[in-house]
Amino acid sequence: MTRPRSILALVLLAGSASAAMAAGDARHAGPAHGTPPPAAAKAAPGGAVAKPQPFAAQLAELPRSAPGARAAIDIPLAWSLIARSTAETRQAARWKLATALIDARRGADALGVLETMLRDDSALELVPAWRLAMGKATAMAGRDSAALTWFNAPELLADPEACAWRIRAGAVIDGPAGSALLKCAVPAILAHHGADRIAFLLDAAVGLSRSGHHDRALRFLAAIPDQHVAANLQRGIALLATGQPEAGKLRLERVLLSGTPAERAAAELALIRDALARGTVKPGEAVKRLDALTFRWRGGEVERAALELKWQIAERAHDPVTALVASATLFRHFDLGAQTGPTLTRIQADLQTLVNDPKRPIAQAAGLFWEYRDLSPTGAPGDLLVSTLADRLSAAGLHVRAAELLQHQMQNRAIDIAKGPLSVRIARLLLLADKPDQVLTTLRRSDGPDYPAPIAADRQRMQAIATWRMGRRGDALAMLDQVEAADDLRAEMLWQARDWARFAQANRAVLAPARTAAVLRQAVALVMLGDEPGLAALRKRYFPALRGTKAGEALGALASPNGAVNPAALDAAMAGVSETAADGDLLLLARG
Repeated sequence: MTRPRSILALVLLAGSASAAMAAGDARHAGPAHGTPPPAAAKAAPGGAVAKPQPFAAQLAELPRSAPGARAAIDIPLAWSLIARSTAETRQAARWKLATALIDARRGADALGVLETMLRDDSALELVPAWRLAMGKATAMAGRDSAALTWFNAPELLADPEACAWRIRAGAVIDGPAGSALLKCAVPAILAHHGADRIAFLLDAAVGLSRSGHHDRALRFLAAIPDQHVAANLQRGIALLATGQPEAGKLRLERVLLSGTPAERAAAELALIRDALARGTVKPGEAVKRLDALTFRWRGGEVERAALELKWQIAERAHDPVTALVASATLFRHFDLGAQTGPTLTRIQADLQTLVNDPKRPIAQAAGLFWEYRDLSPTGAPGDLLVSTLADRLSAAGLHVRAAELLQHQMQNRAIDIAKGPLSVRIARLLLLADKPDQVLTTLRRSDGPDYPAPIAADRQRMQAIATWRMGRRGDALAMLDQVEAADDLRAEMLWQARDWARFAQANRAVLAPARTAAVLRQAVALVMLGDEPGLAALRKRYFPALRGTKAGEALGALASPNGAVNPAALDAAMAGVSETAADGDLLLLARG
């Protein structure tokens, strides 16, 4: 009868009348056993729970019985004994309950009882019988590695029951040590009966097959009835491995008809593996069958083995995408032990190769990176990979996707001032994508660190441009008053706004012979304003340096000494000033 965890704790402590009564109430909530509620356990003076007496020596002196040699303990009776126990008898009652739970194959429940015993008597760890029980319960709970540690006491290394359970917990059966382990376990296996014996025989067969000893596995399987599905699965695998394909396929096909979903999946995997090994199926078809298999069945050794096989096929076929999919799934969902580090290194190298392949369509490269971004390289190689991919996306006109990629980098990898340059780059991409409102959001989210002056200035320029693009031109120009060396951007804004007077004033700060566009723009603005003295001064200052160039011809025509302006010269000058100032291209889609 299964009890709630809280009732289990009360009964195991059994140190007060209320605990005993709670245990009695829980027991009588199920089928009636014709027994009265148990008496309350004795409490220590003052109502405290009396600490149980040491039990390790007593347990060590108890005779060991072979499996099946003693009658199974009734679990309800074992609960009753605990509820009636005193400090002197409580550990013995707990031991009876733990034994009863193990006999009933309720390993997780037995673990709770055994751990409670250990808290009250740490010397139990030195008692072989207790360690054996702890190992059994741990193995039943599916914690094989932990179970093996409980069986490593010197007194248990030659104990048949412990040997049998070591095999159940996945101990390696190979070489002289494996043969000795099997020899040790056989008496205990034979001492079990019915389903228990079959389970141990299967464990031995699986262990032998895993080590490549398929002939020996078949000998153990021969002792199991012909209709046993799990045995037929192992027989099929062993027969295929020993060069008996028809007999092996027959066994596996029988499993496909009558096995559980897990057994059918294992049988299908064995058939795929055999067909691939014998060349009766092409690698591409094998991958499709493996994909169908892992779609139907997830988890456990079957999926892991299927993914490993898929990875091997893909690498032999030089199919890096399929190899990446298989290896990444393995890494994400399975404990690879010592192979964890090497597997991640291979995944990162494959991802870099795929994403940086110039022949691969940019959409596919970006999709692969985004799907496996959690496995991408770290540090400088990872930053370079993201940066290169963002450049390719932007060059293809996919500015939003490039910005999303860099935003992920900024939020998840960049720290402190490293966010500054990234935020500026993201802002540029969002402006190219005509999303100035998102620029302001990005800049706000990356506030915080004390950025160096050049980075802070770049961020302010992006903020001003986004504000300008949103139609708030006065605010944008006011923002530039707080930015050093922003004369070129201010002049660009005023030029595009055709605010000739303010442009001419702002542009004076960036005039230089080497900047022919600025000189010609100044000339155009002065023409528009009708500023003849200003034109004459401009010609006098810059025409000698530009003589003999197209810019010089345009300036000469615009700033003619006789004051006449040739419309054709004006058009030519306007065409010659298409070059914009730094970041000026980001203003070209201005609204309003």
